[in-house]
Amino acid sequence: MFTLKQDLGCPRRMTVYAIFDILDRLKSSYDQVMTGDIQAQVSVLGKECLCAFAVTESSLDTSILHITLLQPISDMTKEDEQLVLLYLMEHILLHIDEVLVH
Repeated sequence: MFTLKQDLGCPRRMTVYAIFDILDRLKSSYDQVMTGDIQAQVSVLGKECLCAFAVTESSLDTSILHITLLQPISDMTKEDEQLVLLYLMEHILLHIDEVLVH
């Protein structure tokens, strides 16, 4: 399982909303599970992948985003799987930047 972690200069709530917005844009199916993580079935590069998104609050104005690939993606190398997580992370970060600018 691969995990990416990124410190963000925005509140936890904004990060969570950004995750949902991006998942909706990607037409993903998702559920919020008991632990507070968001589990999503996401299609990236024509492949289905199961990911978990978690956001922890560092302070009132900062948070940490964690994205984990929960199972291997068929016909993808480990490097490709890492690129999938980077793709998702970048989309969320860009969305947050767009919201902060407006």
